[in-house]
Amino acid sequence: MRKILSLSIIACFCFNLTAQNIPDHNKKIYKNEEGKVYVNKELPLYLSISTSPDGSGGQVLDGKDPKYSSPMYLDSEGYNTIRTPWKVDPETKKTIYPKEEVIFELYADSKPPTSSISFDSDKPARLDNKVILKACAISLSSKDETSGIESIYYSLDNAPFQKYASPISLTDEKTYSFTYYAVDNVGNVEEQKSLSIQVDNSAPTTSMEVEGDLSENIVSSRSSISLNANDKISNVSKTFYTIDEGRTFEYGSPISLAGLSEGEHTITYFSVDMVDNNEEKKTYSFYLDKSAPRVIDEIIGNTFIANGKEYYSGRTKLKLVAMDNKAGVKEIRYSVNGGEFKLYEAPFYLTQSGNLNIEVLAMDKVNNRVRSTEFSDKNNLLSYVDLSGPSLNFNLSGPSFTVKDTVYISKETAISLRGTDNDSGFKEIDYQIDNGSATTYSEPFKIEDEGFHAVTYNGYDNLSNSSTESILCIVDNSGPEVFSRFSIDSNKSKMVEGKEMKVYPPHVVLFLSSTDSYAGLDKISYQINDGPVLPYKSLIENFKKDTPYKITVLVVDKLGNENQKDIMFYID
Repeated sequence: MRKILSLSIIACFCFNLTAQNIPDHNKKIYKNEEGKVYVNKELPLYLSISTSPDGSGGQVLDGKDPKYSSPMYLDSEGYNTIRTPWKVDPETKKTIYPKEEVIFELYADSKPPTSSISFDSDKPARLDNKVILKACAISLSSKDETSGIESIYYSLDNAPFQKYASPISLTDEKTYSFTYYAVDNVGNVEEQKSLSIQVDNSAPTTSMEVEGDLSENIVSSRSSISLNANDKISNVSKTFYTIDEGRTFEYGSPISLAGLSEGEHTITYFSVDMVDNNEEKKTYSFYLDKSAPRVIDEIIGNTFIANGKEYYSGRTKLKLVAMDNKAGVKEIRYSVNGGEFKLYEAPFYLTQSGNLNIEVLAMDKVNNRVRSTEFSDKNNLLSYVDLSGPSLNFNLSGPSFTVKDTVYISKETAISLRGTDNDSGFKEIDYQIDNGSATTYSEPFKIEDEGFHAVTYNGYDNLSNSSTESILCIVDNSGPEVFSRFSIDSNKSKMVEGKEMKVYPPHVVLFLSSTDSYAGLDKISYQINDGPVLPYKSLIENFKKDTPYKITVLVVDKLGNENQKDIMFYID
């Protein structure tokens, strides 16, 4: 029988005891697909010799120095050999020439793998020892210099470790605890790597503030716009803005508006955080007012012109009016002959004799101001300026009466409008009823629809100065409602001349009353069986026995609206 000598290596495997949720990883021997044998360098090795291919029946060898040979350890990282001289021909059992050693190759591996983590997010950020990014997938990879990678393990939020197979998705906005490591094919375990990962899916929030002059949405050329952005997780990276249809700029400091033209403008702004979450764009529309108010003066009182000079009495007043194109007038101040500027509140008397020098300072609500001299020399002729609208009034023709500020009328009442102007002269009136369209007044008009109405009318002079007045009126076209009640309930009826009538005893009493929706009751009158018409003052009684009755009741409100009701019954 042919015997085969088999040499085997026996390793004592070591076990790592780790935390409960970490898998055990044994140090071991690994043979790859190419037949290379890798040994964990920390393992003790025992050489065994056998004559069977499967190594059965083998005998562990002791070297000359058992201290170093049983067990033995590989001395070099990586490539190692076990040698014996010389190669023998398996058939002839003789040494092969030229002589060659018999070499058994082993690869010692004591170094753990090195793992790395990557994210599919474009812009991960680091803040307060956290990795911050948008919803993403985590990929793990590892390298080993010798025996190669067996597996990568990871734990998410302190869950038990599991083998990494494919990218791990993190989608919820929260902080994740993530730990990972790798093991090579001979049981070298990488030191665990841990990191906190914050998923940030929220965009920043940017607020805008106008610094300087501001009235509602109106600003001046001295105003500026500041933008303040906040992000609750990853911090703000950049803030951008665009004015009108212009270029987009990165915001750095308050934006001056001095270079813009007067008129309407819109600023569009948004922010981006450190992980590229983009805020939805916001807009703010504003009007840039660069124009100061315009001041007009008006002389009030007696004036007289002679020889190119205008004379005025001590009763003459100067009226100042400022008009502004947009923001509106904030205040007017004036100075007489170099004196201190006083706040203008009402027309003031020109009491000083001789030449006058009146300076006026007008300011709008965004602090645009103008300073002008109204009278540089009083000997120069002043033009008269008419700034007052016409005086307006109205007249009613037909049923009407007034209670406080409300006029009660009917559809038969004609409304006449009048206007007068003692300066440039009266021109026309237009009016509108409720929310209707404006109509030029030409003749008296009536309001048909019953109920509450507001008539607003505007009068214009020949300079288009206007005045506005209103008439609050209630139109009542309906007569009052009649109510009747007998002092006794009827419990039977009777046919009289083909009509069914309720029957009452002779001592019954009839009461009359009335209500009106708007104008109110004026009077009640009644007629019994074609008799005379009588004013109703108290209850109706003294009915005759065995007599049919027809009582006609007539009610009238304070506008003359009437209503009539017939009450028919029989006295038994």
